[in-house]
Amino acid sequence: MVAKNKSERLRRLLSHGYFAPELPPCFVSTDLARYRKWIVDRIAGMPLIQQQPAFYRYITEPSWFYFPRFDKDDRRHGVPNPVSYLLLSKTVADNYVHLRRSAKKSRLTASPPVFDWSGNRAVMRPSVDLRDDFRIDLSSRREEYVSADIRSFFHSVYTHSIPWAIYGKTWAKVPANRGYNHYGNVLDLLSRNLQGGQTIGLPVGPDTSRLLAEVVASGIDEKLREKLGVTTRDASRYIDDFTISGINGERGEDIVAALRQAVSHFELELNNEKSAVNSTATRHAIGWKEAAKAYIPRGNADLSSMQRFFYEVGGLCEAHPRINVEKYAFASARTAFVRAAGWRTIQSLLVNAYRRNSTLVSLLVEIFILRQIQNGDLDLDNLKDFLNHRLPALARANRTGEIIWLLFLAIRVEAAISANAANSLLQLDNSMVGLLAAVAKSRNLIHGQFDLTSWNASHNADGLKGPMWLYAYQTALQGDLVPGINTAFVEQDPYFSLLFARKVSFLRIENGFTSVANTIQSLRSENERTNRVRTDFLSDFTVDIEDYDDDDFDDDDVADVVADEGY
Repeated sequence: MVAKNKSERLRRLLSHGYFAPELPPCFVSTDLARYRKWIVDRIAGMPLIQQQPAFYRYITEPSWFYFPRFDKDDRRHGVPNPVSYLLLSKTVADNYVHLRRSAKKSRLTASPPVFDWSGNRAVMRPSVDLRDDFRIDLSSRREEYVSADIRSFFHSVYTHSIPWAIYGKTWAKVPANRGYNHYGNVLDLLSRNLQGGQTIGLPVGPDTSRLLAEVVASGIDEKLREKLGVTTRDASRYIDDFTISGINGERGEDIVAALRQAVSHFELELNNEKSAVNSTATRHAIGWKEAAKAYIPRGNADLSSMQRFFYEVGGLCEAHPRINVEKYAFASARTAFVRAAGWRTIQSLLVNAYRRNSTLVSLLVEIFILRQIQNGDLDLDNLKDFLNHRLPALARANRTGEIIWLLFLAIRVEAAISANAANSLLQLDNSMVGLLAAVAKSRNLIHGQFDLTSWNASHNADGLKGPMWLYAYQTALQGDLVPGINTAFVEQDPYFSLLFARKVSFLRIENGFTSVANTIQSLRSENERTNRVRTDFLSDFTVDIEDYDDDDFDDDDVADVVADEGY
């Protein structure tokens, strides 16, 4: 059993909360977690600058990528500089119990920051089902409700509002209270430092952002309760998506106005286009999940059964055009796809589905890899043709998230890419794209001339602080990817030299998607944890996050000496 202390909490934030879940599993951070104390101790031992830790002045930029969203524009996700993320995560881990206390001020959240000690993420991913459960119950009791969300929530969070939410805005703005002896101010500073010093926005992807955003949103909930007197029977919030009914029949417009005031207290804005007053007579979108699963063929399905499945799912998509039915249905049918006969046609149908619904890209890649592992019958000629035409089109549109997944697929199933397709990627200043393209080249999977010179320009001290840090560092560490690199720029860097000394790697191509059985077992465990939280929520529309966690201990290092290398 893992000791639930500050150091182990930091380990989880690093190993399971760093890379965005929207990235392929080849991007890993277990080494960073393993050597966390060794690295932190040496950073802490650096000479002070103006009586403050040197790392207070360490300003870096994340690697960015865009991942598709259903029926919306692609969302920008970030992979922070690993040193910056380590420092922020340590402050979060050291003060998690206090942050949890701040989050509990909400009393309205359906997306609590539940720390998960054994799942795929350090902070459990919230389920939109909780929002829908609340709306169904509310509709049986009230005449109408307001729905509203915050405009570009994560990208708009004002980092100074983090201490406001923790200590109160009035107290936090007093000059005497702005020192770094208050951890909320350190969180503000480190959140700015890992995104180029900007005060606006939290990078989408890392679990630290989820937790800090929830603390700010909980502050909004507290203000909303003060203004309207609402309780858990009247209002609920899922991330930044509010559902509110007045306790005394207040007009919808007045509720929206009160919410707008609560949001503006933290320098945020409502999305006016999505603020609405909804009749509780509106039919709820229920039962479609059960319908989708009922169409999944059992056993080793033949082609006609799978074609019927595609047809029925298409009907559900038309019945619920605003819900990503296709992704849920296909994800539930993983085993059927891997076992079914008539694969060549199924492969084409899956590619066709991805073309109209780009959120399917990660699932398509997963199914293709699992199919190749189990049956070895991917139509590689068609796949190569698809990749050679698709990659340039995606590059022109800067759809980097999809490119990353398709490059990962090409490498895992050893599908060669034309030089023309590969060269179209050189216009992208993207660490993950560059790194995977370098891997493909090193494995002779790019046929023709492909010159990495433009990306290799990041092999310097500035490159380690900029958005190409992952390419610059990993290609230096893994010398066979780009032969001939002079690694002095890493070895002489005061921060990255520490990672380099311990051979901290962020890439393991063969990681993930090893068998259908492993995937299903992992998903089953995740569903069990999610259902436990959902059951808790349904009892009174609150989740007591302390029920899922224990208080931290002070004897941090006791467990670490046994569990870690490099200490």
